[in-house]
Amino acid sequence: MPIYNEERFIELALESLQKQDYPNLRILISDNASTDRTGDICRRAAERDERISYHCMDENIGSAPNFRHVAREAQGKYFMWAAGHDEWSTDLVSRSVEILEENESAAIAVATSFWIDENGERLDRDTDYPDTRLRSLFGRFFTVFWGNMHPVLGVIRLEYLAGSKSMQSFVGADLVLLSELALCGDFVHPRDAWWNRRDVRTKETHNERMKRYTGAEFGQAESTLDKRFPLLRLPFALISCVWMSRVAWYHKALLILALLPLMPLRYIIGRQQANKR
Repeated sequence: MPIYNEERFIELALESLQKQDYPNLRILISDNASTDRTGDICRRAAERDERISYHCMDENIGSAPNFRHVAREAQGKYFMWAAGHDEWSTDLVSRSVEILEENESAAIAVATSFWIDENGERLDRDTDYPDTRLRSLFGRFFTVFWGNMHPVLGVIRLEYLAGSKSMQSFVGADLVLLSELALCGDFVHPRDAWWNRRDVRTKETHNERMKRYTGAEFGQAESTLDKRFPLLRLPFALISCVWMSRVAWYHKALLILALLPLMPLRYIIGRQQANKR
């Protein structure tokens, strides 16, 4: 759990994770120098449950470095990033591990997800994400390219995550990471498991979102150029992840040729969708 100022819902989120029926669970909390009661709540939880480890940064290092920190500290075969305001069915981890064990080529297990409001009521918002096992490499890659970013909070095969560039420090890094994982294997659905993703932010335009991502809290901008042009690095990173992948060279060439005209189109559509909400 890479967290920052989550005092409103962190107790509920931790209780949900503690109720998981998977027996071999370790919960790593990396607090990015929260300024509210988050630390007190997490420390008490760690004192009561030996499965929980709590660490607080001396200063806010940015969202992506905090994501990378917990990933580096992880042990075992499977890994999941968890938000400090979400909820999960008690069998999410066990069902995810089960389907990943059954499908050795799969990279990530993505449970059925729902958006909820601050009161826990489910919202009428599309969250669907397809199982990619019947799709080709190209179908799998472009499912990720056009899809939402929910799978980044799924259960990931740790060896694939360790072999990636993990969560990088620029806007759109979650898309790049998911693209890397899609080039490694399928995205599979664990049977009956679900996940509630809590919407804790007010409606914001595309420009407001970019400003938040590149601000001090998120730190998804390492230079003045990143702040001025938040999405500038994204197309180059996508092309790089394809070129550096282990797929055949002609697949790389075809994927890159297909990406070039589609990237500006995805930007336009994404901007329009953000401004509609």
